[in-house]
Amino acid sequence: MHKIIQKTKNFIKDYYKTLIIYIVIFCIFTINLPFYISAPGGLIDTKSRIKTEDSFKLKGSLNMTYVSEIHATLPTYIWSFIAKDWDLEKEEDTVIGNESVEDMYNRNKLLLKESNTIAELVAYKYSNIDYEISNEKLYVTYIDENAKTNLKNNDQIIEIDGNKIPDKNYIFSYVASKNIGDKITLKVIRNKKKIEREATLIDIEGEPKVGIMITENFDIKSNKKVDFTFDSSESGPSGGLMSTLTIYSYLNKIDLTDGRKIAGTGTIDINGNVGQISGVKYKLIGAVNNKADVFIVPKGDNYNEAKKVKKERGFKIDIVPVETFEQALNYLSK
Repeated sequence: MHKIIQKTKNFIKDYYKTLIIYIVIFCIFTINLPFYISAPGGLIDTKSRIKTEDSFKLKGSLNMTYVSEIHATLPTYIWSFIAKDWDLEKEEDTVIGNESVEDMYNRNKLLLKESNTIAELVAYKYSNIDYEISNEKLYVTYIDENAKTNLKNNDQIIEIDGNKIPDKNYIFSYVASKNIGDKITLKVIRNKKKIEREATLIDIEGEPKVGIMITENFDIKSNKKVDFTFDSSESGPSGGLMSTLTIYSYLNKIDLTDGRKIAGTGTIDINGNVGQISGVKYKLIGAVNNKADVFIVPKGDNYNEAKKVKKERGFKIDIVPVETFEQALNYLSK
Protein backbone atom coordinates (compact mmCIF):
# COMPACT_ATOMS: atom_id res chain seq x y z
CA MET A 1 0.00 0.00 0.00
CA HIS A 2 2.83 2.36 0.90
CA LYS A 3 4.46 1.73 -2.49
CA ILE A 4 1.22 2.54 -4.35
CA ILE A 5 0.85 5.82 -2.46
CA GLN A 6 4.45 6.74 -3.16
CA LYS A 7 4.12 5.93 -6.87
CA THR A 8 0.97 8.07 -7.03
CA LYS A 9 2.78 10.99 -5.39
CA ASN A 10 5.69 10.65 -7.80
CA PHE A 11 3.32 10.51 -10.80
CA ILE A 12 1.53 13.67 -9.67
CA LYS A 13 4.85 15.40 -9.05
CA ASP A 14 6.18 14.48 -12.51
CA TYR A 15 2.98 15.24 -14.46
CA TYR A 16 1.17 17.86 -12.36
CA LYS A 17 1.31 20.46 -15.15
CA THR A 18 -0.32 18.07 -17.61
CA LEU A 19 -2.96 17.11 -15.03
CA ILE A 20 -3.79 20.78 -14.39
CA ILE A 21 -4.22 21.37 -18.12
CA TYR A 22 -6.59 18.38 -18.40
CA ILE A 23 -8.62 19.57 -15.41
CA VAL A 24 -8.92 23.09 -16.83
CA ILE A 25 -10.00 21.75 -20.24
CA PHE A 26 -12.54 19.46 -18.57
CA CYS A 27 -14.02 22.37 -16.61
CA ILE A 28 -14.16 24.63 -19.68
CA PHE A 29 -16.15 22.11 -21.68
CA THR A 30 -18.44 20.75 -18.95
CA ILE A 31 -19.26 23.47 -16.43
CA ASN A 32 -22.59 25.09 -17.29
CA LEU A 33 -22.86 28.87 -17.28
CA PRO A 34 -26.09 30.66 -16.23
CA PHE A 35 -27.13 31.08 -19.87
CA TYR A 36 -29.16 29.15 -22.44
CA ILE A 37 -28.71 29.24 -26.22
CA SER A 38 -31.56 28.90 -28.71
CA ALA A 39 -30.52 27.63 -32.13
CA PRO A 40 -32.11 26.09 -35.24
CA GLY A 41 -33.28 22.55 -34.57
CA GLY A 42 -34.33 19.84 -36.96
CA LEU A 43 -37.21 17.58 -37.87
CA ILE A 44 -38.75 14.64 -36.04
CA ASP A 45 -40.53 12.26 -38.40
CA THR A 46 -43.78 11.49 -36.60
CA LYS A 47 -43.66 7.83 -37.67
CA SER A 48 -40.85 7.39 -35.14
CA ARG A 49 -43.03 8.72 -32.31
CA ILE A 50 -46.59 7.61 -33.17
CA LYS A 51 -47.82 4.09 -33.93
CA THR A 52 -51.25 2.61 -34.61
CA GLU A 53 -52.38 -1.00 -34.79
CA ASP A 54 -52.73 -0.88 -38.57
CA SER A 55 -49.46 -0.02 -40.26
CA PHE A 56 -49.71 2.57 -43.01
CA LYS A 57 -46.76 3.85 -44.98
CA LEU A 58 -46.62 7.42 -46.26
CA LYS A 59 -44.87 8.24 -49.54
CA GLY A 60 -43.48 11.39 -47.97
CA SER A 61 -43.27 12.33 -44.29
CA LEU A 62 -45.03 14.39 -41.63
CA ASN A 63 -42.52 16.09 -39.34
CA MET A 64 -42.52 18.01 -36.08
CA THR A 65 -40.04 20.85 -35.77
CA TYR A 66 -38.07 21.81 -32.68
CA VAL A 67 -35.68 24.40 -31.27
CA SER A 68 -32.22 23.33 -30.12
CA GLU A 69 -31.87 24.46 -26.50
CA ILE A 70 -28.26 24.43 -25.29
CA HIS A 71 -27.13 25.03 -21.71
CA ALA A 72 -24.12 27.26 -22.34
CA THR A 73 -20.56 26.27 -21.52
CA LEU A 74 -17.64 28.63 -22.12
CA PRO A 75 -17.00 27.44 -25.73
CA THR A 76 -20.69 27.56 -26.73
CA TYR A 77 -21.07 30.92 -24.96
CA ILE A 78 -18.26 32.37 -27.09
CA TRP A 79 -19.58 30.72 -30.26
CA SER A 80 -23.04 32.26 -29.70
CA PHE A 81 -21.54 35.67 -30.53
CA ILE A 82 -20.22 34.31 -33.83
CA ALA A 83 -22.96 31.93 -35.04
CA LYS A 84 -25.62 33.84 -36.98
CA ASP A 85 -28.64 31.98 -35.62
CA TRP A 86 -27.49 31.28 -32.07
CA ASP A 87 -29.24 33.54 -29.55
CA LEU A 88 -28.11 33.83 -25.94
CA GLU A 89 -30.45 34.30 -22.98
CA LYS A 90 -29.84 34.53 -19.26
CA GLU A 91 -31.08 31.48 -17.37
CA GLU A 92 -33.62 33.52 -15.44
CA ASP A 93 -35.08 34.84 -18.71
CA THR A 94 -35.85 31.34 -20.00
CA VAL A 95 -38.40 30.61 -17.27
CA ILE A 96 -41.75 32.27 -16.55
CA GLY A 97 -41.91 34.58 -13.57
CA ASN A 98 -40.74 32.94 -10.36
CA GLU A 99 -40.70 29.31 -11.50
CA SER A 100 -37.52 27.24 -11.45
CA VAL A 101 -35.95 25.41 -14.40
CA GLU A 102 -37.19 22.17 -12.79
CA ASP A 103 -40.75 23.58 -12.61
CA MET A 104 -40.55 24.50 -16.30
CA TYR A 105 -39.29 21.03 -17.21
CA ASN A 106 -42.07 19.27 -15.27
CA ARG A 107 -44.71 21.57 -16.77
CA ASN A 108 -43.51 20.90 -20.32
CA LYS A 109 -43.58 17.13 -19.75
CA LEU A 110 -47.21 17.38 -18.61
CA LEU A 111 -48.01 19.62 -21.58
CA LEU A 112 -46.59 17.02 -23.97
CA LYS A 113 -48.77 14.33 -22.42
CA GLU A 114 -51.83 16.61 -22.61
CA SER A 115 -51.03 17.49 -26.24
CA ASN A 116 -50.72 13.83 -27.26
CA THR A 117 -54.06 12.91 -25.69
CA ILE A 118 -55.85 15.86 -27.29
CA ALA A 119 -54.29 15.02 -30.68
CA GLU A 120 -55.68 11.50 -30.33
CA LEU A 121 -59.12 12.82 -29.36
CA VAL A 122 -59.33 15.30 -32.28
CA ALA A 123 -58.18 12.64 -34.77
CA TYR A 124 -60.92 10.29 -33.49
CA LYS A 125 -63.54 13.05 -33.82
CA TYR A 126 -62.66 13.82 -37.43
CA SER A 127 -62.45 10.12 -38.25
CA ASN A 128 -65.89 9.42 -36.74
CA ILE A 129 -64.39 6.84 -34.39
CA ASP A 130 -66.04 6.24 -31.01
CA TYR A 131 -63.98 6.91 -27.90
CA GLU A 132 -64.38 7.21 -24.14
CA ILE A 133 -62.68 9.66 -21.80
CA SER A 134 -61.89 8.70 -18.20
CA ASN A 135 -59.57 9.44 -15.29
CA GLU A 136 -59.50 13.19 -15.91
CA LYS A 137 -56.96 15.05 -13.79
CA LEU A 138 -56.16 18.75 -13.53
CA TYR A 139 -52.71 19.84 -12.37
CA VAL A 140 -51.33 23.23 -11.39
CA THR A 141 -48.26 23.70 -13.60
CA TYR A 142 -47.50 27.40 -13.12
CA ILE A 143 -48.21 30.02 -10.48
CA ASP A 144 -47.94 33.72 -11.32
CA GLU A 145 -45.65 35.67 -9.04
CA ASN A 146 -48.55 38.05 -8.28
CA ALA A 147 -50.97 35.25 -7.39
CA LYS A 148 -52.41 35.35 -3.85
CA THR A 149 -52.63 31.63 -3.15
CA ASN A 150 -50.95 28.81 -1.30
CA LEU A 151 -51.40 26.44 -4.26
CA LYS A 152 -48.25 24.56 -5.25
CA ASN A 153 -47.01 23.29 -8.59
CA ASN A 154 -48.23 19.72 -9.27
CA ASP A 155 -51.27 20.10 -7.00
CA GLN A 156 -54.12 18.08 -8.51
CA ILE A 157 -57.30 20.18 -8.24
CA ILE A 158 -60.46 18.16 -7.54
CA GLU A 159 -62.93 20.68 -6.07
CA ILE A 160 -63.56 24.42 -6.07
CA ASP A 161 -65.69 25.85 -3.24
CA GLY A 162 -67.05 22.36 -2.61
CA ASN A 163 -68.04 21.77 -6.22
CA LYS A 164 -66.69 18.79 -8.16
CA ILE A 165 -64.76 19.81 -11.27
CA PRO A 166 -65.78 18.02 -14.50
CA ASP A 167 -63.14 19.67 -16.71
CA LYS A 168 -60.70 22.56 -16.99
CA ASN A 169 -63.25 24.94 -18.52
CA TYR A 170 -65.44 24.62 -15.42
CA ILE A 171 -62.74 26.29 -13.32
CA PHE A 172 -62.39 29.15 -15.81
CA SER A 173 -66.17 29.70 -15.95
CA TYR A 174 -66.54 29.54 -12.17
CA VAL A 175 -63.74 32.03 -11.55
CA ALA A 176 -65.13 34.35 -14.26
CA SER A 177 -68.45 34.46 -12.35
CA LYS A 178 -66.68 35.88 -9.28
CA ASN A 179 -65.24 39.32 -8.53
CA ILE A 180 -61.69 40.53 -8.14
CA GLY A 181 -60.75 40.17 -4.48
CA ASP A 182 -63.13 37.24 -3.82
CA LYS A 183 -61.68 34.28 -1.96
CA ILE A 184 -62.13 30.71 -3.12
CA THR A 185 -61.24 27.35 -1.59
CA LEU A 186 -59.77 24.56 -3.66
CA LYS A 187 -59.44 20.95 -2.61
CA VAL A 188 -56.34 19.31 -4.05
CA ILE A 189 -54.44 16.06 -3.92
CA ARG A 190 -50.83 16.48 -2.86
CA ASN A 191 -48.57 13.50 -2.18
CA LYS A 192 -51.67 11.24 -2.21
CA LYS A 193 -53.35 13.32 0.51
CA LYS A 194 -56.42 15.56 0.13
CA ILE A 195 -55.85 19.04 1.49
CA GLU A 196 -57.43 22.47 1.09
CA ARG A 197 -55.77 25.45 -0.56
CA GLU A 198 -57.02 29.03 -0.76
CA ALA A 199 -56.78 31.80 -3.33
CA THR A 200 -57.79 35.44 -3.54
CA LEU A 201 -58.75 36.36 -7.10
CA ILE A 202 -56.44 38.96 -8.62
CA ASP A 203 -56.91 41.46 -11.43
CA ILE A 204 -55.42 40.26 -14.72
CA GLU A 205 -56.35 42.51 -17.63
CA GLY A 206 -59.51 43.61 -15.84
CA GLU A 207 -60.76 40.08 -15.11
CA PRO A 208 -60.76 37.97 -11.92
CA LYS A 209 -58.11 35.24 -12.10
CA VAL A 210 -56.40 32.83 -9.72
CA GLY A 211 -53.12 33.44 -11.55
CA ILE A 212 -52.25 29.84 -12.32
CA MET A 213 -51.77 27.62 -15.36
CA ILE A 214 -53.69 24.33 -15.38
CA THR A 215 -52.75 21.28 -17.42
CA GLU A 216 -55.40 18.62 -18.06
CA ASN A 217 -54.59 14.95 -18.42
CA PHE A 218 -57.04 12.14 -19.11
CA ASP A 219 -57.21 8.62 -20.47
CA ILE A 220 -58.88 7.98 -23.79
CA LYS A 221 -60.09 4.56 -24.92
CA SER A 222 -61.08 3.40 -28.37
CA ASN A 223 -61.00 0.25 -30.46
CA LYS A 224 -58.28 1.99 -32.49
CA LYS A 225 -55.21 2.12 -30.28
CA VAL A 226 -52.55 4.82 -30.60
CA ASP A 227 -49.11 4.58 -28.97
CA PHE A 228 -46.69 7.46 -28.36
CA THR A 229 -42.96 6.87 -27.91
CA PHE A 230 -41.37 10.27 -27.30
CA ASP A 231 -37.83 10.53 -25.95
CA SER A 232 -37.37 11.58 -22.32
CA SER A 233 -35.69 14.79 -23.47
CA GLU A 234 -38.72 15.85 -25.53
CA SER A 235 -41.48 17.97 -24.04
CA GLY A 236 -43.96 20.75 -24.71
CA PRO A 237 -47.23 21.03 -26.67
CA SER A 238 -46.03 22.52 -29.97
CA GLY A 239 -46.17 19.21 -31.86
CA GLY A 240 -49.92 18.86 -31.31
CA LEU A 241 -51.02 19.76 -34.84
CA MET A 242 -48.56 17.43 -36.56
CA SER A 243 -49.44 14.60 -34.17
CA THR A 244 -53.13 15.04 -34.99
CA LEU A 245 -52.48 15.01 -38.74
CA THR A 246 -50.40 11.87 -38.37
CA ILE A 247 -52.97 9.97 -36.31
CA TYR A 248 -55.76 11.00 -38.70
CA SER A 249 -53.68 9.83 -41.68
CA TYR A 250 -52.99 6.44 -40.06
CA LEU A 251 -56.56 5.85 -38.89
CA ASN A 252 -58.04 6.62 -42.30
CA LYS A 253 -55.17 5.26 -44.40
CA ILE A 254 -54.93 8.55 -46.24
CA ASP A 255 -51.52 9.78 -47.42
CA LEU A 256 -51.58 13.52 -46.77
CA THR A 257 -47.98 14.01 -47.95
CA ASP A 258 -48.28 13.39 -51.71
CA GLY A 259 -44.62 12.36 -51.52
CA ARG A 260 -43.56 15.65 -49.90
CA LYS A 261 -41.63 16.32 -46.72
CA ILE A 262 -44.17 18.24 -44.62
CA ALA A 263 -42.93 20.11 -41.55
CA GLY A 264 -45.07 22.02 -39.12
CA THR A 265 -45.70 23.34 -35.66
CA GLY A 266 -48.63 24.49 -33.51
CA THR A 267 -50.57 23.43 -30.44
CA ILE A 268 -53.98 21.76 -30.68
CA ASP A 269 -57.02 22.02 -28.39
CA ILE A 270 -60.02 19.72 -28.03
CA ASN A 271 -61.97 21.76 -30.59
CA GLY A 272 -59.24 21.43 -33.19
CA ASN A 273 -57.98 25.00 -32.88
CA VAL A 274 -54.29 25.56 -33.62
CA GLY A 275 -52.43 27.72 -31.10
CA GLN A 276 -49.34 29.93 -31.21
CA ILE A 277 -45.91 28.58 -30.28
CA SER A 278 -42.45 29.98 -29.58
CA GLY A 279 -39.22 29.72 -31.58
CA VAL A 280 -40.73 29.99 -35.08
CA LYS A 281 -37.52 31.34 -36.60
CA TYR A 282 -35.44 28.42 -35.37
CA LYS A 283 -38.06 25.88 -36.44
CA LEU A 284 -38.36 27.36 -39.94
CA ILE A 285 -34.59 27.43 -40.42
CA GLY A 286 -34.40 23.83 -39.18
CA ALA A 287 -37.10 22.82 -41.67
CA VAL A 288 -35.26 24.51 -44.54
CA ASN A 289 -31.91 22.99 -43.51
CA ASN A 290 -33.56 19.57 -43.63
CA LYS A 291 -35.07 20.21 -47.07
CA ALA A 292 -38.73 20.31 -46.09
CA ASP A 293 -41.13 21.24 -48.89
CA VAL A 294 -43.86 22.78 -46.73
CA PHE A 295 -43.91 24.51 -43.34
CA ILE A 296 -47.33 24.64 -41.63
CA VAL A 297 -47.53 27.35 -38.98
CA PRO A 298 -50.24 28.96 -36.79
CA LYS A 299 -51.85 31.96 -38.44
CA GLY A 300 -51.14 35.34 -36.86
CA ASP A 301 -47.89 36.36 -35.18
CA ASN A 302 -46.22 33.00 -35.89
CA TYR A 303 -47.03 33.20 -39.61
CA ASN A 304 -45.94 36.84 -39.84
CA GLU A 305 -42.59 36.02 -38.25
CA ALA A 306 -42.05 33.00 -40.51
CA LYS A 307 -42.95 35.04 -43.60
CA LYS A 308 -40.47 37.75 -42.57
CA VAL A 309 -37.63 35.25 -42.05
CA LYS A 310 -38.42 33.57 -45.39
CA LYS A 311 -38.18 36.91 -47.20
CA GLU A 312 -34.96 37.96 -45.42
CA ARG A 313 -33.23 34.64 -46.14
CA GLY A 314 -34.66 34.00 -49.59
CA PHE A 315 -36.07 30.61 -48.57
CA LYS A 316 -38.05 28.70 -51.22
CA ILE A 317 -40.18 26.68 -48.80
CA ASP A 318 -44.00 27.01 -48.91
CA ILE A 319 -45.34 28.50 -45.66
CA VAL A 320 -48.97 27.64 -44.90
CA PRO A 321 -50.86 29.56 -42.14
CA VAL A 322 -53.68 27.68 -40.37
CA GLU A 323 -56.06 28.40 -37.51
CA THR A 324 -57.59 24.93 -37.23
CA PHE A 325 -56.80 21.29 -37.79
CA GLU A 326 -59.46 21.25 -40.49
CA GLN A 327 -57.68 23.98 -42.46
CA ALA A 328 -54.41 22.04 -42.34
CA LEU A 329 -56.23 18.87 -43.36
CA ASN A 330 -57.94 20.60 -46.29
CA TYR A 331 -54.67 22.07 -47.54
CA LEU A 332 -52.84 18.74 -47.45
CA SER A 333 -55.81 16.87 -48.91
CA LYS A 334 -55.73 19.14 -51.97
